[in-house]
Amino acid sequence: MANRLLGITMLCALLCGASAARAEGLFEGLFDKAKGSAERKARDRVNQRIDQSIDKGINKTEETVQCVATDQECLKRAKEEGKQVTVVNAPPATDSVKCVATDTGCLKQAKAQGKKVEIVDEAELDTLRCSVADADCLTRAKTMGKKVEIVD
Repeated sequence: MANRLLGITMLCALLCGASAARAEGLFEGLFDKAKGSAERKARDRVNQRIDQSIDKGINKTEETVQCVATDQECLKRAKEEGKQVTVVNAPPATDSVKCVATDTGCLKQAKAQGKKVEIVDEAELDTLRCSVADADCLTRAKTMGKKVEIVD
């Protein structure tokens, strides 16, 4: 009977040890699952925030209209549509020439070169085109601090 009691005790000890090892394995498995779940949630939230930031940027772009500062039609249309306006510089027009409306020499030269003509006020020009005999033109150029191109 003592052998039998010893056998039962050993069997109980063995079963308890196996149960403890199994319980420890189960605990580690649950911990790993919880850790993996937390990592996935954190990654999903970061991705969600990135997506939201991208959406905000796209929405802002869609709600903004780019207009050249002198394009009154574009500015008016954007205002009517309730959109924000970003003012941009006009692209340099290399295929155009700035001429005063009364400067027929400039107009003819632009036509001969196949360039577009942009009619401007004299004050907008960097260089005034003057005849040597045109004292008024030379005086205006000097007063405005402009360069002078002699046309004759």
